[in-house]
Amino acid sequence: MSLGEKWAVGSFVQFAVIDREEDVYRVTEQLYHLESNRHELRAETSSPFYRATVPFAPHLFGSGKTTFCLSYLELVQRFRETSLSSFASDGSRKEFLDKLREAVLLYVDLRLLEPTDPKEKSLKWAVYYLIIKTACLQVGIPMMRKTQAYETVEMEALNLVTLLRDILNMRTDQFLLVAFDEVGVLDESDDEFHFKRTPDGRVRPYNDFFRILWELCLEDNVFFIVVGKSEGLSIKNYVASVSKVLLHFISLSPLNSSSIVEFLEKSHLKVQTQIRVCDILCNRSFSVNELAEALLEYTGGVPGLLTRAVNMLLNYVQTRGQSFRSKEDCLSCMKEDGFRTVCSQPFVTRISTLDESRRSVLDMLLMMALYRIPFKADDELNSESYLFDAVTEMGFYRYPIDDNTFQVLFPKVFIINLNNASSFSLLEKILLGSLNMEPVDCFFSSKCRVFEGIVATRLVLMLSSTIRNEFRELLGRLSAIWKEMKLPIHGPSPLHYMMSVSRGEARSESNKKRKTYGCNEWNEIIHKALCFDRVYIPKEVNSYSPDIMFKLQSPDDSNVLMVGVACKGRWKSEGIGWSDIIEEAKKFLYPVFNEFLSQALECYHCMLIIFGTKLALNVTSELGNQSRCYTSRMRIGGNSFEIPPNCELVILCERDVEMLIDREILNGLERAFSTSDNPPFGDLGFNLLRRARDSFMSWQ
Repeated sequence: MSLGEKWAVGSFVQFAVIDREEDVYRVTEQLYHLESNRHELRAETSSPFYRATVPFAPHLFGSGKTTFCLSYLELVQRFRETSLSSFASDGSRKEFLDKLREAVLLYVDLRLLEPTDPKEKSLKWAVYYLIIKTACLQVGIPMMRKTQAYETVEMEALNLVTLLRDILNMRTDQFLLVAFDEVGVLDESDDEFHFKRTPDGRVRPYNDFFRILWELCLEDNVFFIVVGKSEGLSIKNYVASVSKVLLHFISLSPLNSSSIVEFLEKSHLKVQTQIRVCDILCNRSFSVNELAEALLEYTGGVPGLLTRAVNMLLNYVQTRGQSFRSKEDCLSCMKEDGFRTVCSQPFVTRISTLDESRRSVLDMLLMMALYRIPFKADDELNSESYLFDAVTEMGFYRYPIDDNTFQVLFPKVFIINLNNASSFSLLEKILLGSLNMEPVDCFFSSKCRVFEGIVATRLVLMLSSTIRNEFRELLGRLSAIWKEMKLPIHGPSPLHYMMSVSRGEARSESNKKRKTYGCNEWNEIIHKALCFDRVYIPKEVNSYSPDIMFKLQSPDDSNVLMVGVACKGRWKSEGIGWSDIIEEAKKFLYPVFNEFLSQALECYHCMLIIFGTKLALNVTSELGNQSRCYTSRMRIGGNSFEIPPNCELVILCERDVEMLIDREILNGLERAFSTSDNPPFGDLGFNLLRRARDSFMSWQ
């Protein structure tokens, strides 16, 4: 059976539209704003700050743009008594919502835009005639001839709206909502139409397009929604200053796990409408919640990827004639390279064909996704590009944290088509592989992991580098057991993620002091999760485990060393004191010894490395301004903590920390973290990430 036969993508499902309450509320609010201020828009004395309001969704393929346009009025009806009930808080808003329920939607696909007689080079006439043609097709009447339409409309907005009402059989007081899709085609229309040029000689087609919409917004009861792949923020800024149109972004967030459950329960077969998707794919031993978690893991909740994956699973079940027997049965399908390749093919074209200028920042976007660095809508990538736009241009997705803050989302299912590409650097492959290991729901956390992430990636490269490096040699001088370990390891591998060993533990007041692990948890981590030449990071940021863990072996397997790294990003004046160090040691060394090493062979050892950005004066004084290794039975912190047998505690001085992360990067992190515990891209800065990228590449 060929790949295409096994993983067919045929559609026989009516998919439900889920989780768009907030988008519907915002769009409704923006349309109301236009309606209530239309008289100001017409007035000659209108404030120069007033703009016509148009909802705008500049998103990538598969984000749900077209579906939202087509279903918006249906969603208004659905949410009228729920999320929209608070919108209709006064008489004028309630009247607007009542009229919106009776509105007519005209969906216009701009891919059909073309030069049109008798004014072939006029974008305005091409848009007008496309609207007229679409209206005729929508009601099933013969197409109006171009010359007849031109003579009727005479390039006047009022005449066009009057003609549309006649074609669509609308009352004059009835709302007309025109939804333009695929606005990104204007990027390739430079040679087809005459556009106005800016003072510096540039052509900006979107200015001309939205100027056309501004003129139409002067007419009563006409509204617009515009969606499509494009440089959204750049367009928004230019249009606001030139075309008197204020674009409001529609977020179209990826779905979360609970929304995917609702999606599976409300989607049904097109013919046998009583049969739901979840009835076919799930059973007593495989719940819809488990399926939703698996789909979120691979698709990131991106609607287009989600519907494609579900179609493929349904076709697979239909072909083999039986449903999935268990969660493992379903996951084994989704893990197959063939499934992931076919599922992601239409989505990864843009990433795999990036030009050189965009390829130069690919690894930094991957770092932002992996380290969960949030960014603001107006953060600049460089003097000519916004990060908001670069995410779309390069084939990534944005996950909104709030109205003005986003996170880079890179669906795991994409990686199979990219990880083996010869054009990708070693660093890019490590980052892609790390994203493949990391649970996708980590993307939906606003907690920044940039400091731990940079340390972990440097450790991967340090442990596997064939180039002599001072940091590895330093640890060999400090620790006799480290010196015996087999280094470099086999090859650079991605960061791996494990479930937090304290997952599921109650966080009640009475339980806050428990910072150790159960015996079974540690046995599972040490015997199964941790393996040779892997660097692990706990999945959950509130885990009691060290920030980074890995295991090394001696060449003849006579000794095994489990290493934990506690990253202490301390920027305040007091620095990292003995109490901080002892707390980390108690959390790691005690339970490892009590629950594992005390019952293991003598060849097993454990080391905790304190990797701190700033040490307290009393710590620095005792260390003698140099790194130090405390071995079994030694005491620290005024004899308050004794190192357990077969364990070592390494405290790095600030000078030696700079062997792994250079001073400029540390200074940049200090500036960023001085104002926020979760610094966004704007505080970290493009130069800091670029320097971190360059430092990684120096060890490749």
